[in-house]
Amino acid sequence: MGSISRACFLRCLLDSHPPIKLIHNVDTIIGRSKITKIKDQSCSRQQLSLKANCEECLVEVKQLGINPSGLDGFALTRNGVYKVEHGSRIEVLLNNYIHVIEFDPPPEGSKEQKPNNKRKLEEDSESPKKRKSLKVDLDIEASKNIKAAMEDLWEDIDKGELYVFTSKGVKSSSKIAAFDMDGTLIKTKSGKVHPTDTHDWVIGFPSIEKKLKEHVENGYKLVILSNQAPIGSGRVKINDFKKKIEAIVKKLDVPFQVFLATGKGIYRKPSIGMWKTLSEQKNGAIEIDMDQSFYVGDAAGRLANWAPAKKKDHSMADKLMAENLGLKFYTPEQFFLGHSIANVPMAKPEFHPKDLKAGDFDDNLISKEKEILVLVGFPGSGKSFLAKLIEKKSGYNYTAVCRDVLGSWQKCAAEATKLLQRGKSVIVDSTNPDKESRARWVSLAKESKVQCRCARMSANMAHSRHNNKFRELMKINHLSVNDIVYHTYKNKFVEPSTSEGFKEVINVHFNPFFEDEEAEKLYRMHLLEK
Repeated sequence: MGSISRACFLRCLLDSHPPIKLIHNVDTIIGRSKITKIKDQSCSRQQLSLKANCEECLVEVKQLGINPSGLDGFALTRNGVYKVEHGSRIEVLLNNYIHVIEFDPPPEGSKEQKPNNKRKLEEDSESPKKRKSLKVDLDIEASKNIKAAMEDLWEDIDKGELYVFTSKGVKSSSKIAAFDMDGTLIKTKSGKVHPTDTHDWVIGFPSIEKKLKEHVENGYKLVILSNQAPIGSGRVKINDFKKKIEAIVKKLDVPFQVFLATGKGIYRKPSIGMWKTLSEQKNGAIEIDMDQSFYVGDAAGRLANWAPAKKKDHSMADKLMAENLGLKFYTPEQFFLGHSIANVPMAKPEFHPKDLKAGDFDDNLISKEKEILVLVGFPGSGKSFLAKLIEKKSGYNYTAVCRDVLGSWQKCAAEATKLLQRGKSVIVDSTNPDKESRARWVSLAKESKVQCRCARMSANMAHSRHNNKFRELMKINHLSVNDIVYHTYKNKFVEPSTSEGFKEVINVHFNPFFEDEEAEKLYRMHLLEK
Protein backbone atom coordinates (compact mmCIF):
# COMPACT_ATOMS: atom_id res chain seq x y z
CA MET A 1 0.00 0.00 0.00
CA GLY A 2 1.32 3.43 -0.92
CA SER A 3 1.79 6.28 1.52
CA ILE A 4 -1.29 8.23 2.58
CA SER A 5 -1.23 11.78 1.25
CA ARG A 6 -4.15 13.06 3.36
CA ALA A 7 -3.67 14.41 6.91
CA CYS A 8 -6.20 14.84 9.71
CA PHE A 9 -6.35 17.58 12.35
CA LEU A 10 -8.43 18.48 15.39
CA ARG A 11 -8.87 22.27 15.30
CA CYS A 12 -10.09 24.34 18.24
CA LEU A 13 -13.07 26.43 17.13
CA LEU A 14 -11.81 29.42 19.15
CA ASP A 15 -8.18 28.94 18.02
CA SER A 16 -7.00 28.82 21.65
CA HIS A 17 -4.26 26.35 20.68
CA PRO A 18 -2.63 25.07 17.43
CA PRO A 19 -4.41 22.24 15.56
CA ILE A 20 -3.65 18.75 16.92
CA LYS A 21 -2.54 16.26 14.24
CA LEU A 22 -4.36 12.91 14.37
CA ILE A 23 -2.01 10.21 13.07
CA HIS A 24 -3.56 7.65 10.71
CA ASN A 25 -4.82 4.56 12.54
CA VAL A 26 -3.24 5.64 15.87
CA ASP A 27 -5.19 6.42 19.07
CA THR A 28 -4.66 10.07 20.09
CA ILE A 29 -5.72 10.88 23.67
CA ILE A 30 -6.83 14.43 24.47
CA GLY A 31 -8.15 16.11 27.59
CA ARG A 32 -6.99 18.53 30.28
CA SER A 33 -3.44 19.46 29.28
CA LYS A 34 -1.03 22.19 28.23
CA ILE A 35 -1.65 21.22 24.60
CA THR A 36 -5.42 21.87 24.67
CA LYS A 37 -5.08 24.72 27.25
CA ILE A 38 -7.99 23.12 29.13
CA LYS A 39 -7.66 23.63 32.91
CA ASP A 40 -11.20 22.63 33.90
CA GLN A 41 -10.99 19.92 36.59
CA SER A 42 -14.24 18.43 35.23
CA CYS A 43 -12.23 17.37 32.19
CA SER A 44 -10.11 14.24 32.59
CA ARG A 45 -6.52 14.19 31.35
CA GLN A 46 -7.68 11.20 29.29
CA GLN A 47 -11.09 12.51 28.24
CA LEU A 48 -11.31 11.40 24.60
CA SER A 49 -9.64 8.89 22.30
CA LEU A 50 -9.52 9.85 18.60
CA LYS A 51 -8.36 7.49 15.82
CA ALA A 52 -8.24 8.90 12.30
CA ASN A 53 -8.73 6.85 9.14
CA CYS A 54 -7.25 9.13 6.50
CA GLU A 55 -8.20 6.75 3.66
CA GLU A 56 -11.93 6.75 4.47
CA CYS A 57 -11.95 10.30 5.95
CA LEU A 58 -13.49 9.11 9.21
CA VAL A 59 -12.46 9.49 12.85
CA GLU A 60 -13.39 7.03 15.59
CA VAL A 61 -14.30 8.91 18.77
CA LYS A 62 -14.49 7.27 22.20
CA GLN A 63 -15.26 9.06 25.49
CA LEU A 64 -12.95 7.86 28.27
CA GLY A 65 -13.58 10.49 30.96
CA ILE A 66 -16.26 10.34 33.66
CA ASN A 67 -18.03 13.57 32.65
CA PRO A 68 -19.79 13.58 29.26
CA SER A 69 -18.18 14.81 26.09
CA GLY A 70 -20.41 15.89 23.22
CA LEU A 71 -21.03 15.65 19.51
CA ASP A 72 -23.04 18.54 18.05
CA GLY A 73 -24.58 19.30 21.45
CA PHE A 74 -25.48 15.71 22.35
CA ALA A 75 -23.86 13.75 25.15
CA LEU A 76 -21.65 10.81 24.25
CA THR A 77 -21.81 7.52 26.12
CA ARG A 78 -18.68 6.51 27.98
CA ASN A 79 -16.70 3.93 25.95
CA GLY A 80 -19.21 4.09 23.07
CA VAL A 81 -17.48 4.25 19.66
CA TYR A 82 -18.63 6.92 17.18
CA LYS A 83 -17.46 7.38 13.59
CA VAL A 84 -17.54 11.02 12.47
CA GLU A 85 -16.67 12.90 9.30
CA HIS A 86 -14.79 15.97 8.13
CA GLY A 87 -16.43 19.07 9.66
CA SER A 88 -17.91 17.28 12.71
CA ARG A 89 -17.88 19.24 15.96
CA ILE A 90 -16.37 17.44 18.95
CA GLU A 91 -17.03 18.93 22.43
CA VAL A 92 -14.31 17.82 24.83
CA LEU A 93 -16.83 18.49 27.60
CA LEU A 94 -20.48 18.63 26.57
CA ASN A 95 -21.13 22.08 25.01
CA ASN A 96 -17.63 23.25 25.97
CA TYR A 97 -14.14 23.29 24.39
CA ILE A 98 -15.49 22.77 20.89
CA HIS A 99 -13.17 21.39 18.20
CA VAL A 100 -13.65 20.56 14.51
CA ILE A 101 -12.44 17.47 12.64
CA GLU A 102 -10.63 18.52 9.46
CA PHE A 103 -9.00 16.44 6.72
CA ASP A 104 -6.40 18.07 4.45
CA PRO A 105 -7.18 17.92 1.61
CA PRO A 106 -10.88 17.64 2.49
CA PRO A 107 -12.90 14.79 0.99
CA GLU A 108 -14.74 15.46 -2.26
CA GLY A 109 -18.06 17.26 -1.89
CA SER A 110 -17.30 18.72 1.53
CA LYS A 111 -16.98 22.37 2.41
CA GLU A 112 -13.60 23.18 3.91
CA GLN A 113 -13.74 24.94 7.29
CA LYS A 114 -12.09 28.33 7.23
CA PRO A 115 -9.64 28.62 10.15
CA ASN A 116 -10.20 32.36 10.62
CA ASN A 117 -13.96 32.02 10.98
CA LYS A 118 -14.48 31.05 14.59
CA ARG A 119 -18.27 31.05 14.62
CA LYS A 120 -19.17 29.94 11.09
CA LEU A 121 -20.80 26.53 10.99
CA GLU A 122 -21.46 24.51 7.90
CA GLU A 123 -24.95 23.54 8.99
CA ASP A 124 -28.13 25.48 8.51
CA SER A 125 -30.31 25.33 11.63
CA GLU A 126 -33.45 26.44 9.83
CA SER A 127 -34.84 22.91 9.55
CA PRO A 128 -34.16 19.50 11.10
CA LYS A 129 -33.46 18.03 7.63
CA LYS A 130 -30.72 20.55 6.90
CA ARG A 131 -29.25 20.07 10.38
CA LYS A 132 -28.67 16.43 9.42
CA SER A 133 -26.11 17.64 6.87
CA LEU A 134 -23.60 17.09 9.68
CA LYS A 135 -23.98 13.29 9.60
CA VAL A 136 -22.84 11.05 12.39
CA ASP A 137 -22.21 7.48 11.21
CA LEU A 138 -22.08 4.95 14.00
CA ASP A 139 -20.66 1.45 13.78
CA ILE A 140 -22.71 -1.55 15.01
CA GLU A 141 -21.46 -1.21 18.59
CA ALA A 142 -22.20 2.50 18.81
CA SER A 143 -25.64 2.15 17.22
CA LYS A 144 -26.81 0.62 20.47
CA ASN A 145 -25.86 3.84 22.22
CA ILE A 146 -27.84 6.38 20.17
CA LYS A 147 -30.51 6.68 22.87
CA ALA A 148 -27.96 6.88 25.68
CA ALA A 149 -26.00 9.59 23.87
CA MET A 150 -29.14 11.73 23.83
CA GLU A 151 -30.33 11.13 27.38
CA ASP A 152 -31.59 13.78 29.77
CA LEU A 153 -28.74 15.64 31.46
CA TRP A 154 -28.59 17.77 34.64
CA GLU A 155 -25.64 20.08 35.31
CA ASP A 156 -24.89 22.53 38.11
CA ILE A 157 -22.81 25.67 37.61
CA ASP A 158 -21.11 27.92 40.19
CA LYS A 159 -21.76 25.55 43.08
CA GLY A 160 -25.49 25.38 42.43
CA GLU A 161 -26.07 29.07 41.67
CA LEU A 162 -27.39 27.78 38.34
CA TYR A 163 -28.84 24.41 37.37
CA VAL A 164 -29.19 23.40 33.71
CA PHE A 165 -31.42 20.58 32.47
CA THR A 166 -31.08 19.48 28.85
CA SER A 167 -33.84 17.06 27.92
CA LYS A 168 -33.47 14.27 25.39
CA GLY A 169 -33.88 15.57 21.85
CA VAL A 170 -32.78 19.17 22.38
CA LYS A 171 -30.99 20.59 19.35
CA SER A 172 -28.82 23.67 19.30
CA SER A 173 -30.15 26.38 17.00
CA SER A 174 -29.60 29.97 15.96
CA LYS A 175 -33.28 30.57 16.80
CA ILE A 176 -34.22 30.54 20.49
CA ALA A 177 -37.78 30.52 21.83
CA ALA A 178 -37.29 31.29 25.53
CA PHE A 179 -39.95 31.23 28.24
CA ASP A 180 -40.37 31.99 31.91
CA MET A 181 -41.94 29.05 33.74
CA ASP A 182 -44.26 30.03 36.64
CA GLY A 183 -47.19 32.10 35.40
CA THR A 184 -46.13 31.54 31.79
CA LEU A 185 -45.93 27.85 30.90
CA ILE A 186 -47.53 26.63 34.14
CA LYS A 187 -49.78 27.96 36.90
CA THR A 188 -50.66 26.57 40.31
CA LYS A 189 -53.29 23.85 40.47
CA SER A 190 -54.35 25.20 43.89
CA GLY A 191 -55.04 28.69 42.56
CA LYS A 192 -52.60 30.18 45.08
CA VAL A 193 -49.98 32.72 44.05
CA HIS A 194 -47.11 30.47 45.15
CA PRO A 195 -47.13 26.68 44.71
CA THR A 196 -47.84 24.68 47.88
CA ASP A 197 -45.36 21.98 46.81
CA THR A 198 -43.55 20.68 43.72
CA HIS A 199 -46.73 18.91 42.53
CA ASP A 200 -48.89 22.04 42.60
CA TRP A 201 -48.90 22.90 38.89
CA VAL A 202 -50.90 22.57 35.67
CA ILE A 203 -50.20 23.80 32.11
CA GLY A 204 -51.04 27.51 31.93
CA PHE A 205 -53.00 27.72 28.65
CA PRO A 206 -54.66 25.10 26.42
CA SER A 207 -52.77 26.39 23.36
CA ILE A 208 -49.29 26.02 24.86
CA GLU A 209 -48.45 22.50 23.67
CA LYS A 210 -49.56 23.16 20.07
CA LYS A 211 -47.68 26.46 19.93
CA LEU A 212 -44.47 24.90 21.28
CA LYS A 213 -44.58 22.02 18.79
CA GLU A 214 -44.99 24.50 15.92
CA HIS A 215 -41.81 26.30 16.96
CA VAL A 216 -39.83 23.07 17.26
CA GLU A 217 -40.94 22.16 13.73
CA ASN A 218 -39.77 25.60 12.58
CA GLY A 219 -36.24 24.95 13.88
CA TYR A 220 -36.44 26.74 17.22
CA LYS A 221 -34.67 25.54 20.34
CA LEU A 222 -37.02 25.78 23.33
CA VAL A 223 -35.55 27.22 26.53
CA ILE A 224 -36.88 27.96 30.03
CA LEU A 225 -35.24 30.73 32.10
CA SER A 226 -36.59 30.70 35.65
CA ASN A 227 -35.70 32.41 38.94
CA GLN A 228 -35.98 29.85 41.73
CA ALA A 229 -34.72 31.47 44.93
CA PRO A 230 -36.48 28.89 47.19
CA ILE A 231 -33.90 26.33 46.02
CA GLY A 232 -31.03 28.59 47.03
CA SER A 233 -32.59 29.37 50.41
CA GLY A 234 -33.20 25.69 51.12
CA ARG A 235 -37.01 25.97 51.26
CA VAL A 236 -37.24 23.63 48.26
CA LYS A 237 -34.97 20.62 47.76
CA ILE A 238 -33.22 20.57 44.40
CA ASN A 239 -33.86 16.85 43.88
CA ASP A 240 -37.61 17.39 44.35
CA PHE A 241 -37.51 20.33 41.93
CA LYS A 242 -35.61 18.30 39.34
CA LYS A 243 -38.49 15.81 39.34
CA LYS A 244 -40.92 18.71 38.84
CA ILE A 245 -38.95 20.01 35.83
CA GLU A 246 -38.74 16.56 34.27
CA ALA A 247 -42.51 16.08 34.77
CA ILE A 248 -43.29 19.45 33.16
CA VAL A 249 -41.08 18.72 30.12
CA LYS A 250 -42.64 15.27 29.79
CA LYS A 251 -46.14 16.77 29.93
CA LEU A 252 -45.31 19.42 27.31
CA ASP A 253 -43.92 16.61 25.11
CA VAL A 254 -41.25 18.76 23.44
CA PRO A 255 -37.48 18.97 24.09
CA PHE A 256 -36.48 21.80 26.44
CA GLN A 257 -33.29 23.20 27.89
CA VAL A 258 -34.06 24.58 31.35
CA PHE A 259 -32.02 27.14 33.33
CA LEU A 260 -32.77 27.63 37.05
CA ALA A 261 -31.21 30.60 38.87
CA THR A 262 -31.18 29.73 42.57
CA GLY A 263 -29.25 32.67 44.02
CA LYS A 264 -29.30 36.47 43.95
CA GLY A 265 -26.30 36.90 41.68
CA ILE A 266 -25.62 37.36 38.00
CA TYR A 267 -27.89 34.50 36.88
CA ARG A 268 -31.06 35.92 38.44
CA LYS A 269 -33.30 37.87 36.07
CA PRO A 270 -33.25 40.67 35.01
CA SER A 271 -29.48 40.04 34.91
CA ILE A 272 -28.50 38.15 31.78
CA GLY A 273 -26.34 35.39 33.30
CA MET A 274 -28.67 32.55 32.27
CA TRP A 275 -28.85 33.79 28.68
CA LYS A 276 -25.09 34.33 28.59
CA THR A 277 -24.51 30.75 29.75
CA LEU A 278 -26.93 29.55 27.07
CA SER A 279 -25.29 31.51 24.27
CA GLU A 280 -21.64 30.95 25.25
CA GLN A 281 -21.67 27.40 26.63
CA LYS A 282 -24.94 25.56 26.01
CA ASN A 283 -25.78 26.09 22.34
CA GLY A 284 -23.15 24.01 20.58
CA ALA A 285 -21.16 27.09 19.44
CA ILE A 286 -24.06 28.18 17.21
CA GLU A 287 -24.43 31.94 17.33
CA ILE A 288 -27.91 33.05 18.36
CA ASP A 289 -29.86 35.18 15.89
CA MET A 290 -31.32 37.81 18.23
CA ASP A 291 -33.68 39.13 15.55
CA GLN A 292 -35.40 35.75 15.17
CA SER A 293 -35.28 34.81 18.86
CA PHE A 294 -37.69 35.99 21.58
CA TYR A 295 -38.62 35.71 25.25
CA VAL A 296 -42.06 35.21 26.87
CA GLY A 297 -42.71 36.02 30.53
CA ASP A 298 -45.39 37.19 32.93
CA ALA A 299 -43.17 39.54 35.00
CA ALA A 300 -43.84 42.48 32.69
CA GLY A 301 -44.72 45.25 35.16
CA ARG A 302 -48.42 45.27 34.28
CA LEU A 303 -50.43 47.40 36.71
CA ALA A 304 -53.43 46.23 38.76
CA ASN A 305 -56.56 45.58 36.64
CA TRP A 306 -54.55 45.35 33.42
CA ALA A 307 -57.34 42.90 32.62
CA PRO A 308 -60.59 42.64 34.63
CA ALA A 309 -59.82 41.65 38.26
CA LYS A 310 -56.17 40.91 37.46
CA LYS A 311 -53.54 41.71 40.10
CA LYS A 312 -50.44 43.67 39.21
CA ASP A 313 -47.41 41.71 38.06
CA HIS A 314 -45.05 40.78 40.90
CA SER A 315 -42.11 42.41 39.09
CA MET A 316 -40.69 43.60 35.75
CA ALA A 317 -37.84 41.06 35.74
CA ASP A 318 -38.83 39.26 32.51
CA LYS A 319 -39.43 42.39 30.48
CA LEU A 320 -36.27 44.09 31.76
CA MET A 321 -34.10 41.05 31.03
CA ALA A 322 -35.38 41.07 27.44
CA GLU A 323 -34.64 44.80 27.28
CA ASN A 324 -31.10 44.20 28.59
CA LEU A 325 -30.56 41.70 25.78
CA GLY A 326 -32.33 43.64 23.03
CA LEU A 327 -34.65 40.65 22.66
CA LYS A 328 -38.28 40.68 21.48
CA PHE A 329 -40.62 40.28 24.47
CA TYR A 330 -44.16 38.95 24.75
CA THR A 331 -46.51 38.43 27.67
CA PRO A 332 -47.99 34.90 27.91
CA GLU A 333 -51.45 36.14 26.90
CA GLN A 334 -49.96 37.98 23.95
CA PHE A 335 -47.95 34.98 22.72
CA PHE A 336 -50.25 32.05 23.46
CA LEU A 337 -53.67 33.73 23.11
CA GLY A 338 -52.95 36.47 20.58
CA HIS A 339 -54.04 39.29 22.91
CA SER A 340 -52.96 42.84 22.22
CA ILE A 341 -50.99 44.74 24.88
CA ALA A 342 -51.45 48.13 23.20
CA ASN A 343 -53.74 49.38 25.97
CA VAL A 344 -52.29 47.40 28.87
CA PRO A 345 -51.01 49.81 31.58
CA MET A 346 -47.35 49.05 32.31
CA ALA A 347 -45.08 50.30 35.09
CA LYS A 348 -41.75 51.78 34.08
CA PRO A 349 -38.44 51.58 35.92
CA GLU A 350 -37.79 54.60 38.10
CA PHE A 351 -34.11 54.57 37.19
CA HIS A 352 -32.74 54.09 33.67
CA PRO A 353 -29.01 53.27 33.92
CA LYS A 354 -28.41 53.91 30.21
CA ASP A 355 -29.53 57.52 30.64
CA LEU A 356 -27.02 58.37 33.38
CA LYS A 357 -24.46 60.88 32.15
CA ALA A 358 -21.13 61.57 33.79
CA GLY A 359 -20.35 65.10 34.96
CA ASP A 360 -17.31 67.02 36.16
CA PHE A 361 -16.12 67.03 39.76
CA ASP A 362 -17.44 70.08 41.64
CA ASP A 363 -14.32 71.89 42.87
CA ASN A 364 -16.53 73.79 45.32
CA LEU A 365 -16.64 70.61 47.44
CA ILE A 366 -13.09 71.41 48.59
CA SER A 367 -12.84 74.50 50.79
CA LYS A 368 -9.79 76.57 51.58
CA GLU A 369 -11.05 76.82 55.15
CA LYS A 370 -10.92 74.02 57.68
CA GLU A 371 -14.33 72.43 57.92
CA ILE A 372 -16.66 69.53 58.58
CA LEU A 373 -18.34 68.40 55.35
CA VAL A 374 -21.46 66.35 56.14
CA LEU A 375 -22.53 63.92 53.41
CA VAL A 376 -26.24 63.11 53.08
CA GLY A 377 -27.60 60.28 50.94
CA PHE A 378 -29.03 56.80 50.61
CA PRO A 379 -26.78 53.78 51.09
CA GLY A 380 -25.22 53.22 47.65
CA SER A 381 -25.63 56.84 46.56
CA GLY A 382 -21.87 57.28 46.11
CA LYS A 383 -20.86 58.88 49.43
CA SER A 384 -17.79 56.71 50.10
CA PHE A 385 -16.52 57.10 46.55
CA LEU A 386 -16.99 60.88 46.77
CA ALA A 387 -15.20 60.99 50.13
CA LYS A 388 -12.17 59.18 48.68
CA LEU A 389 -12.19 61.51 45.67
CA ILE A 390 -12.23 64.60 47.91
CA GLU A 391 -9.41 63.17 50.03
CA LYS A 392 -7.28 62.61 46.95
CA LYS A 393 -8.09 65.88 45.15
CA SER A 394 -7.44 67.90 48.32
CA GLY A 395 -3.96 66.43 48.69
CA TYR A 396 -5.32 64.57 51.72
CA ASN A 397 -6.13 67.75 53.62
CA TYR A 398 -9.54 66.07 54.08
CA THR A 399 -10.03 62.76 55.92
CA ALA A 400 -13.26 60.79 56.09
CA VAL A 401 -14.83 59.29 59.19
CA CYS A 402 -17.28 56.49 58.45
CA ARG A 403 -19.81 54.97 60.84
CA ASP A 404 -19.72 51.64 58.94
CA VAL A 405 -16.02 51.43 59.82
CA LEU A 406 -15.90 52.94 63.33
CA GLY A 407 -19.24 51.56 64.56
CA SER A 408 -21.03 54.57 66.13
CA TRP A 409 -21.44 58.30 65.66
CA GLN A 410 -19.74 58.86 69.05
CA LYS A 411 -16.56 57.15 67.82
CA CYS A 412 -16.79 59.11 64.57
CA ALA A 413 -17.11 62.37 66.55
CA ALA A 414 -14.09 61.50 68.72
CA GLU A 415 -12.00 60.70 65.63
CA ALA A 416 -13.20 63.88 63.88
CA THR A 417 -12.14 65.99 66.88
CA LYS A 418 -8.61 64.53 66.76
CA LEU A 419 -8.37 65.19 63.03
CA LEU A 420 -9.53 68.80 63.36
CA GLN A 421 -6.94 69.36 66.13
CA ARG A 422 -4.29 68.13 63.69
CA GLY A 423 -5.41 70.72 61.15
CA LYS A 424 -7.38 68.35 58.89
CA SER A 425 -10.82 68.95 57.43
CA VAL A 426 -13.31 66.12 58.06
CA ILE A 427 -15.77 64.38 55.74
CA VAL A 428 -18.67 62.67 57.54
CA ASP A 429 -19.38 59.55 55.48
CA SER A 430 -22.78 58.48 56.85
CA THR A 431 -26.37 58.61 55.59
CA ASN A 432 -27.44 61.51 57.91
CA PRO A 433 -31.08 61.52 56.74
CA ASP A 434 -32.65 63.80 59.38
CA LYS A 435 -31.96 67.06 61.23
CA GLU A 436 -31.10 65.24 64.45
CA SER A 437 -28.27 63.20 62.91
CA ARG A 438 -26.88 66.27 61.16
CA ALA A 439 -27.21 68.55 64.20
CA ARG A 440 -24.46 66.62 66.01
CA TRP A 441 -21.97 67.65 63.34
CA VAL A 442 -23.12 71.26 63.18
CA SER A 443 -22.67 71.39 66.97
CA LEU A 444 -19.18 69.82 66.82
CA ALA A 445 -18.16 72.31 64.12
CA LYS A 446 -19.23 75.22 66.34
CA GLU A 447 -17.33 73.80 69.32
CA SER A 448 -14.25 73.35 67.16
CA LYS A 449 -14.70 76.80 65.59
CA VAL A 450 -14.69 75.52 62.00
CA GLN A 451 -17.25 75.91 59.25
CA CYS A 452 -19.81 73.19 58.51
CA ARG A 453 -21.18 72.47 55.05
CA CYS A 454 -23.45 69.76 53.63
CA ALA A 455 -23.08 67.71 50.44
CA ARG A 456 -26.43 66.20 49.44
CA MET A 457 -26.16 63.21 47.07
CA SER A 458 -28.59 63.44 44.15
CA ALA A 459 -29.08 59.67 43.65
CA ASN A 460 -32.65 58.67 44.54
CA MET A 461 -33.67 55.36 46.15
CA ALA A 462 -34.00 53.44 42.86
CA HIS A 463 -30.62 54.70 41.65
CA SER A 464 -28.96 53.86 44.99
CA ARG A 465 -30.49 50.37 45.06
CA HIS A 466 -29.17 49.85 41.50
CA ASN A 467 -25.68 50.88 42.67
CA ASN A 468 -25.92 48.48 45.60
CA LYS A 469 -26.95 45.61 43.30
CA PHE A 470 -24.10 46.45 40.96
CA ARG A 471 -21.62 46.22 43.85
CA GLU A 472 -23.06 42.82 44.80
CA LEU A 473 -22.79 41.48 41.26
CA MET A 474 -19.25 42.81 40.87
CA LYS A 475 -18.40 41.27 44.27
CA ILE A 476 -17.06 44.62 45.45
CA ASN A 477 -16.09 44.45 49.12
CA HIS A 478 -18.98 46.47 50.54
CA LEU A 479 -21.77 45.87 53.03
CA SER A 480 -24.96 44.60 51.36
CA VAL A 481 -28.04 46.68 52.09
CA ASN A 482 -31.59 45.32 52.27
CA ASP A 483 -34.78 47.13 51.35
CA ILE A 484 -35.75 47.79 54.97
CA VAL A 485 -32.72 50.07 55.35
CA TYR A 486 -33.71 52.00 52.20
CA HIS A 487 -37.30 52.50 53.33
CA THR A 488 -36.15 53.52 56.82
CA TYR A 489 -33.89 56.18 55.31
CA LYS A 490 -36.68 57.39 53.01
CA ASN A 491 -39.13 57.71 55.92
CA LYS A 492 -36.62 59.61 58.05
CA PHE A 493 -35.30 61.88 55.31
CA VAL A 494 -35.62 65.65 55.67
CA GLU A 495 -34.15 67.86 52.96
CA PRO A 496 -31.04 69.59 54.41
CA SER A 497 -30.94 73.39 54.41
CA THR A 498 -28.78 76.28 55.64
CA SER A 499 -31.34 76.92 58.40
CA GLU A 500 -29.81 73.92 60.22
CA GLY A 501 -26.53 75.83 60.58
CA PHE A 502 -24.79 74.78 57.39
CA LYS A 503 -22.84 77.50 55.64
CA GLU A 504 -23.86 75.90 52.34
CA VAL A 505 -25.73 72.88 50.95
CA ILE A 506 -24.20 71.48 47.75
CA ASN A 507 -26.15 69.09 45.52
CA VAL A 508 -23.78 66.40 44.21
CA HIS A 509 -24.41 64.66 40.88
CA PHE A 510 -23.53 60.94 40.86
CA ASN A 511 -20.53 60.32 38.62
CA PRO A 512 -20.05 56.65 37.75
CA PHE A 513 -16.55 55.23 37.54
CA PHE A 514 -15.79 51.88 35.89
CA GLU A 515 -12.68 49.72 35.96
CA ASP A 516 -13.32 48.36 32.46
CA GLU A 517 -15.85 48.11 29.62
CA GLU A 518 -17.41 44.93 31.02
CA ALA A 519 -18.17 46.68 34.32
CA GLU A 520 -19.79 49.60 32.51
CA LYS A 521 -21.78 47.24 30.27
CA LEU A 522 -23.20 45.55 33.38
CA TYR A 523 -23.93 48.88 35.11
CA ARG A 524 -25.89 50.16 32.10
CA MET A 525 -28.30 47.20 32.32
CA HIS A 526 -31.44 46.98 34.44
CA LEU A 527 -30.39 45.16 37.61
CA LEU A 528 -33.50 45.59 39.76
CA GLU A 529 -36.61 43.44 39.40
CA LYS A 530 -39.07 46.25 40.15
